[in-house]
Amino acid sequence: MVGKGQDENRESEAGDAGENPFSSRVLRHILEPTHLGEMVKPSAQAVITGPCGDTDKFFVKISGSRIEEIRFRTTGCHFTIAACDAVATLAEGKTVRQALRINQEAVIAYLERLPVDHKHCALLAANTLHKALKAYIVRGTGL
Repeated sequence: MVGKGQDENRESEAGDAGENPFSSRVLRHILEPTHLGEMVKPSAQAVITGPCGDTDKFFVKISGSRIEEIRFRTTGCHFTIAACDAVATLAEGKTVRQALRINQEAVIAYLERLPVDHKHCALLAANTLHKALKAYIVRGTGL
């Protein structure tokens, strides 16, 4: 017969592996997003509302075709916050051309584990970044 304390340990171990569909990196971006906020006089900005109803807005400051600073706002859930912050983390310091390669798969890989029903958050965040960068390019300040 297993004692009560041993049962609790087994449940905790099983719960850690089976019930947590997201990584510690996702949790860190949810609890401590480093790029959350707006920006005064960005080089470009964009906003997209996804089919789920979440709205992401990205602000980028670009100098010499390199992303010097990036911020975001979102009306989305915790996983949308994590995806936006991940996109910003991946893009900051990159050239515009390099940042345009950040896609849904890159965000999901960076976050390590995102719930299946929230993978669209990564797509929305990447698409919003792309829209901001394309707005920068179209304005003629270029690659």
